Amino acid sequence: MRHVPADARQTGIYPVSLENQPGCRSVSDDDLCAWCSHLCYRPGELSLCRLFITDGIWPARIDTDGYAQSCPAFCLNRNTHPGK
Repeated sequence: MRHVPADARQTGIYPVSLENQPGCRSVSDDDLCAWCSHLCYRPGELSLCRLFITDGIWPARIDTDGYAQSCPAFCLNRNTHPGK
């Protein structure tokens, strides 16, 4: 994964299970998507990109191991409370 700025934070945990939702995939905490504000993140479960296209196609470029390496729609979560 590319370098993450010091003021970045991982996406918060989405409060509702996405188990039966179309377009979901497993997202590791070291995946680029875990740092994006478009992600409905459920660690240890299936997660969902809010920008996914039908048939489960996400905007991210996924490598052969299933990790997102880049994304034209990536929106980094930034810490809005410096020092926390």
